[in-house]
Amino acid sequence: MENPSKGPGGSFLKGESAPDPVAVWGTLMGWLVAAREQITEEQARDAVQWISDTLDIQHGDLLYAASVIGHPGAPSVTVSEATEHYGENPVTFVLYMLMLAGALVATVGNGDPEWLRQFDLAG
Repeated sequence: MENPSKGPGGSFLKGESAPDPVAVWGTLMGWLVAAREQITEEQARDAVQWISDTLDIQHGDLLYAASVIGHPGAPSVTVSEATEHYGENPVTFVLYMLMLAGALVATVGNGDPEWLRQFDLAG
């Protein structure tokens, strides 16, 4: 995706009171890393396939972000390397994390967004 502001979530990014990007990044990363501990490689693969089928996004574009959830075809990279892969705008990586969270809800959580709440950090 060359211009994430024109892709999924683009209107979310342009709101007058946009959420704190660090909080959004932290929440998504927490959910995905915790989910990785509970899902199988096949479920990670299914989530990426769901994104590809539903949003018409190529697997190659997703694989660096999908390393966070343990996709077996994802490169073995650090979060920093995955973020850098998407270019100078870190929002691209955040959008991919958001799509992965949604895909896990759709494929593993039976469409129930509350499924992600099990991974909330205790505050």
